[in-house]
Amino acid sequence: MTYTELKAAIIAYTENQGLTESDLAIFTRQAEQRIYNSVQIANLRKNMTGSLTVGNSYLSCPNDYLSSYSLAVYSYATPSATGSSGAFTISVSSATNIKVGQSVFGLGIGTGAVVSSINGTTITLSVANSGAVSTAVTFQGDFIYLLNKDVNFIREVYPVPQNTGQPKYYAIFGPLSSNVTELSFIVGPTPDIAYAAELHYYYYPPSIVDAGTSWLGDNFDSALLYGALVEAYTYMKGEQDMMVLYDTKYKESLMLLKNLGDGKQRGDAYRDGQVKLPVK
Repeated sequence: MTYTELKAAIIAYTENQGLTESDLAIFTRQAEQRIYNSVQIANLRKNMTGSLTVGNSYLSCPNDYLSSYSLAVYSYATPSATGSSGAFTISVSSATNIKVGQSVFGLGIGTGAVVSSINGTTITLSVANSGAVSTAVTFQGDFIYLLNKDVNFIREVYPVPQNTGQPKYYAIFGPLSSNVTELSFIVGPTPDIAYAAELHYYYYPPSIVDAGTSWLGDNFDSALLYGALVEAYTYMKGEQDMMVLYDTKYKESLMLLKNLGDGKQRGDAYRDGQVKLPVK
């Protein structure tokens, strides 16, 4: 169902030609918001990468951030490097942020290479170079998932921001000073080196009002339609029996959507088995 089709359906069901474009947009957005806060479908999950800098314990949230699924950090470096084919060592322009155990990727670097030791700017790898190395090389540490805590916990455990280390915890700190409508994170302890950050978070996908189509409209238009009808009939102060009917239909379609979002999308048949009904 496209937004054009949805608008036509709302007008037809309510038999109200007086509904304006603004009215229809409000009904639709309110229905989407109710659905998105009732069912955790996979389409509400988004991924974004960022970076933490040395000595700075704050990280900006994405503009469309609502809540967190997870926040992970990992060490990284991308210096230029040189090395001979078949050798177990490479020379890098800088060893800053390079640590033993990091994975190494790049042209001429052997598959599965890991940093074995560091001596100045000479890096010894666990496998031989597959070819000559003469370009930028990526060093990447393991993903470290931070534990979500309160700001007070981080302040108490790490009272001196100048004491640095590998971050272990994070919390929503509050609005950005540069933009009071957006949030920021605080991590503890304060980063000792530059870390890449990967955030999985909950957000509202683009509304069908703006995009014309949406996953919800394409796959579960019944929930969207009846949700919008509930909003429309509330606005119109419609008959009680029709309000009850639309609300019942909305809840029925929402339960079907919950079976998908809160059930089937969170497992597979190999580990969880097929969906089964009890035999009576």
